[in-house]
Amino acid sequence: MKELSKKVIEAPKSKIRELFDLAAGRSDVISLGIGQPDFPTPEPAILGTIDALNRNITTYAPTRGVPELLKALESKVKKNNKIETHWNENIIACNGGSNAITLAFASLFNPGDELVLFSPNFVSYFYCGSFFGIKIVEIKRNEDLSPDIERLEKSITNKTKAILINSPNNPTGYALDLKQLEQIADIAVQYDLYLISDEVYENYVYNGLQHVSPASLNGMFERTVTLNAMSKLYSATGFRLGYVVAPSVIVDLMEKYLQYTVAGTNHAAQYGFIEALKMDNSFFNPILRSFNERRNFIYQKLQEIGFEVQKPLGAFYIMPSLKPFGTSGSEFSMNIMKNEGVAVVPGDIFGSYSNDRLRLSYATSMDKLEEAMIRMEKFVKKSY
Repeated sequence: MKELSKKVIEAPKSKIRELFDLAAGRSDVISLGIGQPDFPTPEPAILGTIDALNRNITTYAPTRGVPELLKALESKVKKNNKIETHWNENIIACNGGSNAITLAFASLFNPGDELVLFSPNFVSYFYCGSFFGIKIVEIKRNEDLSPDIERLEKSITNKTKAILINSPNNPTGYALDLKQLEQIADIAVQYDLYLISDEVYENYVYNGLQHVSPASLNGMFERTVTLNAMSKLYSATGFRLGYVVAPSVIVDLMEKYLQYTVAGTNHAAQYGFIEALKMDNSFFNPILRSFNERRNFIYQKLQEIGFEVQKPLGAFYIMPSLKPFGTSGSEFSMNIMKNEGVAVVPGDIFGSYSNDRLRLSYATSMDKLEEAMIRMEKFVKKSY
């Protein structure tokens, strides 16, 4: 038989999924691996979808999304993100945040183009990039996991097409402040680059930080591709609904790509998203307080156990270093799963500079977090 796709063969299977496979059949496992909020999807999102199904909205949706949804998203990004758009030109619905990444890569890059990002960073950027022949240029983060902006600028070449930021960040939990964002935007303008801004965790910010969308900055809309999704704010990962905000020439290309790949998004679920967008975001306030309590707890416990760890500023992940224990993330995650039934993600899947780190998600109940930390402390004392 002739050879199959090298690009897909060379992409490793998800180590997060491997953790789920290890956990299969075990009732004692506590997962700190999944990036999924643990609160119920708000009722309006569910009822809006049910109503659409009852009205037999089961046909293909318009490729860009139903106009009602696009108009609601236009209002949302204007009010919350301070981005001026037109629903019929600058917004496209897609199949979750992951599909938004694919759309950005498909519409911006040609094989051999370079994409610069800070590392560690979200795993999909690396492997989706390889499918499109993109050269990923990793910029090692500072020890506190902040971006090394000086090193970023030095990495720009004549092949650099875009900078990618994900703030608040998966896996580090780092959130950019306005000064850092403006510095990155200035580099994009100076070197005539696109800026891809993944903002799916925009609502998960702590310490009084305010999320700012780079597309709202002066002169940045025409070079910024903003990725977002329904998944995190509304705890609706299974709805598989995301969206992209970008200049019309880019959205036109995204529409063409969607037509020939997935032909659009879940029609009925778009009406659930419309109803969710009608909600006042104050519903999220007690949820964020709960996540902040978990953040404070897990940070303190990891310190007490002996990890080197930075307190996250956003999202619901924390990325401790294993340097005090002299082991790798892969070895640690495999052994703690086998011996204590705690699922944590090894850092090496998030780039070249995090082999000695773990990613832990604290998007789980406090009682499970407490038990997971008891098991982790037991494992560390026994093993190191």
